[in-house]
Amino acid sequence: MSLVARLRADSGYTQAEFAARAATSRPRLSAYEHERTDPGLETLQRLAAVAEREIGIVAKGTTTFLERVGTIRAALAEGDEAYALRLVAEFADAVRAGRIGIDALGVDPGSTNDHRWDALIGGVVEWLAREQGRPTPAWSAAPGRSLDEVWFVSRRRSIRPFVFVETPPPLAARNVFVTAASLRGV
Repeated sequence: MSLVARLRADSGYTQAEFAARAATSRPRLSAYEHERTDPGLETLQRLAAVAEREIGIVAKGTTTFLERVGTIRAALAEGDEAYALRLVAEFADAVRAGRIGIDALGVDPGSTNDHRWDALIGGVVEWLAREQGRPTPAWSAAPGRSLDEVWFVSRRRSIRPFVFVETPPPLAARNVFVTAASLRGV
């Protein structure tokens, strides 16, 4: 899903409603959503504003692992778990793309102040380390990085059997259940 498609989906608006609020045509919005046309920064910021989001520019490599976890912590403090999950997915993508080096994951990022999310981050880091054939950082195996009770990140009960099967093993071992697809960003 493209960034523009995700913005519109998050907004809850139909394509026509979103286009009208963003002062663009529905066909042009469709072209942005299907990545046939690049919206440019100003247009992207306008589209993000309709979805009540912000778009900014960050120099490649300046957002470290610790900064990402800090942003996740702040999102959770504001009660925005959907945004926090997007940040985790974007973090995982940044590691896979080499924008955050796998070695940076060796530093304990501290707590998010939510035991469930501490377990999620520990599991994601272990999963990423395994994918890249690296040892799991010691901090991610600490007692506070797993749950005693099962936690399904999605509240939709109807998809739990699917989520149970599709959860990466390092997360399932921590009683955190979320699909690998949910841990991939835009």
